[in-house]
Amino acid sequence: MDRDEIDRRAEDAATAVREARWEDARDAYADVLASRPSADALDGLGRALWWLGETAAAVETRTRAYAAYRRAGRDDEAVRIATWLAIEHAATPGREAISRGWLGRAERLAAGSAAAVQGRLALARSALETDPVRIADLADAALAAARERGDAALEIRALARSGLGLVRSGRSAAGIERLDEAMAAASAGEAEEPEVFAETCCDMVAACEETLDGRRLEQWGGVAERFLRLRPHPTLLGFCGSCCAGVLAARGDTSGAEHWLTWTIERLEAGGHAARCVDPRARLAELRVAQGRLEEAERLVTGIEARPESVRAMVAIHLARGESGVASSVLHRRLAKLGPDSIAAIPIGAMLIPVQVERRDLPGAEASAARLRRLAEESGEEAHRALAELGTGRVELARGDSSAALAALGAAAERYDRMGRPLDAARARVLLGQALAASGDPDSAVAESRAAAAALDHAGFVTEADAADAFARSLGGRGRVGPKRVGTLTKREQEVLSLVAEGLSNAEIAERLFISPATAGHHVSNLLAKLGVRSRTEAAMHAHLLRSG
Repeated sequence: MDRDEIDRRAEDAATAVREARWEDARDAYADVLASRPSADALDGLGRALWWLGETAAAVETRTRAYAAYRRAGRDDEAVRIATWLAIEHAATPGREAISRGWLGRAERLAAGSAAAVQGRLALARSALETDPVRIADLADAALAAARERGDAALEIRALARSGLGLVRSGRSAAGIERLDEAMAAASAGEAEEPEVFAETCCDMVAACEETLDGRRLEQWGGVAERFLRLRPHPTLLGFCGSCCAGVLAARGDTSGAEHWLTWTIERLEAGGHAARCVDPRARLAELRVAQGRLEEAERLVTGIEARPESVRAMVAIHLARGESGVASSVLHRRLAKLGPDSIAAIPIGAMLIPVQVERRDLPGAEASAARLRRLAEESGEEAHRALAELGTGRVELARGDSSAALAALGAAAERYDRMGRPLDAARARVLLGQALAASGDPDSAVAESRAAAAALDHAGFVTEADAADAFARSLGGRGRVGPKRVGTLTKREQEVLSLVAEGLSNAEIAERLFISPATAGHHVSNLLAKLGVRSRTEAAMHAHLLRSG
């Protein structure tokens, strides 16, 4: 190509990037590089490849762009690429050393650079930081630089990151205010880069996870959906799946949550992207444990055990296996990392109390409940108050003080009802039923237990529903009427069940039925749920019983 044609293709590439036409951008940059190699074209090609899901190629290409910028003496651009590489490697477990190396290189190159470069470096440090106070302080430094330079993209990201740090350090009101502002600016399209919107959404999701603020998630989820309809960046949808699932799960729509999580996992895997905020595999694993599908839950968390959002699933798996000691160790390690007196430790502390009660560590449970009450009072969040009430109720029930347990558990159930969290309310009512029975009111205990069982059964949490139902029957109450959640198998699921009974793997089933292994796995998961069994072995036994019957 001659010079004019190369310039036209370079402009075509830039236009394609602005319009999120990533395939066109990739092809145009490739044309430019074939005739006139440059750092800018390598950088643009790497960005397009990342959005197309070719993550490994994107990292390799942008690494080449970094070297080209260095050779050209354009160190500010080299710093930008180095920070991107640091964050990208940090998103993949097992690459922490590589991430630290790139961050160190960026810091060395940025020494003495302009405020804008320092601001972006501060934002990268904030993104890689775990201490909430440092997250907020670094983001505030980035925010000051952004406002000095009028950099909208940096300002939005710094606002969101600062907000997340404030939330995690116990200053929720101030943090949420910044996150709301960042989301407003991002959804209005103040910054052209689609990454800004995706990453700001991730910080909002993480903050709502910390505060259990399902209503805020729901409100911004609607805004995000409208934004994506107007500016269709398909890859962004993969980042938003956990958000949508979180909203649905909070409302008790577990089937909707399951749909979003499985869809998001498929999209991320197909695109070669890692989860940027809450890993949907961890959330789906929690759901699978509640459905009694432990083997699938264990497969989902394999490889992501170290991620903070996997703690709930890991603990649930260990408890379901009767491994309360291991569950306790997992929680104590996480508490040590967060700091037991940190607001961010409230959900972990709440999970520890039932483990301590099960292990008959009543002094430990009492200390945990007292800490939880104090932290909840500091945060002032409704969700934290509910967790504190629930924890206190558990401890009082274990101590045998049914009057105190009734007061705390009744308050927790009512608070969850007001918050629109029916499953959390149902779990509180399971304990409330036990407290009512202990206080000598079996009729009310049966009523609470049956109501809880119905809500849990509707959500597909059969194990918990059965336990609540069994307790009601032990008090003389009538059990659930009609069949439990055992659906009718489709013709295809019957075929899959037959092959499971033969001992075939998902890959072997896929080959036999001329379907993909992923589709075979989906059918196996569905039939396990419909049969109400936990493993392929139990499903096989069920198949043999059907045949013999």
